[in-house]
Amino acid sequence: MVSLSAIYLGLAVALTGFQAHAAPIDAASYMALDDVSILDHSHPAFGAALDPAASITVVSSDDDIGAGASNRTDGESGILPMEVNPNPDTQRLQSYFGTPMETNVNKLVKAAQVSPLPWPSSYWPVYLDGINARWNGNDASPAEKYARAFGLDPKKFTDTISRNNGILSQSWRRACGSNADCDGLNDGSECGIRSGESRGYCIPTWFGICHAWAPAAMLEAEPKCAVNKNGVTFRPFDIKALITQIYDGASAGVVFTGVRYNGPVNGPKDQYGRFTDAAYRDLNAGYFHVAFSNILGRFKRSFILDVSAGPEVWNQPIRGYNVVEQKTYTPVDAARQFYRANAYPFNANAVSIQYVRTRFSWIVEAYEDGPLVSTGRVNQYTNTVDYTYLLELDASGNIIGGEWLGRSNGEHPDFLWFVTAQPSVDTVTNVGLSYKNVRALLDASVRGNC
Repeated sequence: MVSLSAIYLGLAVALTGFQAHAAPIDAASYMALDDVSILDHSHPAFGAALDPAASITVVSSDDDIGAGASNRTDGESGILPMEVNPNPDTQRLQSYFGTPMETNVNKLVKAAQVSPLPWPSSYWPVYLDGINARWNGNDASPAEKYARAFGLDPKKFTDTISRNNGILSQSWRRACGSNADCDGLNDGSECGIRSGESRGYCIPTWFGICHAWAPAAMLEAEPKCAVNKNGVTFRPFDIKALITQIYDGASAGVVFTGVRYNGPVNGPKDQYGRFTDAAYRDLNAGYFHVAFSNILGRFKRSFILDVSAGPEVWNQPIRGYNVVEQKTYTPVDAARQFYRANAYPFNANAVSIQYVRTRFSWIVEAYEDGPLVSTGRVNQYTNTVDYTYLLELDASGNIIGGEWLGRSNGEHPDFLWFVTAQPSVDTVTNVGLSYKNVRALLDASVRGNC
């Protein structure tokens, strides 16, 4: 996935007896980004491997508040109420929304859905040469169509797209003439060969511009009708490709939370079945519950999840959530029920523990032309997963931490983020794509009668 230059700050606290790395929200790891960062190819939300030279700092705070500390006060443990001393991820949300996050489990919205729904589309894989891909038989690609309609040289424009988001962007990888040449890499690579060429490069198939499709699908209307511009016909799927490409190069503002994981798919686990790498356990289950309940449930805003906890990045726009099961335990009862232990081994400040099962749904990739939301076809491109986890609560019912359970230990979101606004209308991206031109196509498609 990504080669990060990670700097780990803070001192490790010695563990005693059965103590394990705990997961209070305010002691979680985070990425040292501005409250609103810029989405580019060195941003942790980027949907492919980052440049090895990319400098991204990971701050790992002390999260070792174990059961042996059960008599310490909040101040002594370093864990303060979220609204007083929040983790920087929580601070980013509070800074953006201009108000403290609601953390009381009894006051949080239990179900919500995005409206309007994000539209399904492709993530325009790198190994297929991005939006240079001819998705409709012998019909020209979205990039070729744009160049012809707006007076650009098609060869130069498609080469630029390839160097930025396509096969030529990976020209340092193993050369190949077929998929067999990529055997042994064990990274999911296939041989990406440009149109008209006989050789190419071995490229992991998950590389793409999902980081651009997801916000575009949230913030832009879905194309409906075909549009003719200067004798070139743009299908709705072509327009989706172009608006997606815009968000790749628009330097959009991003509120990013969590830590992008860079490690093995199956890393070592502790005695409780949790991954020992804090970046794999992240997003913290308690923070996740607070975040989605506030962002979507309270503020009615959509967001994006990297739904893969492992090294691959799969950015998906959220459709909705439903908290379908909650049950409260004492810490001792929770320890016996979930960990076969006589004392709760994690957050010593927890007064009660709540088991939660939340049903999450998000929009997945589609390679189908035409409107998919208004026709109800979006339901065919919706994935639904149940997450199970524990919420650690204080005496007032405020969420102060959490732990993933069972299958969710290894299958939970890696990071959560959203783009703050549409691009400026005068935006021209680094590949020469004009937002004004693409918006004109989009607006005509939405207004069309078809």
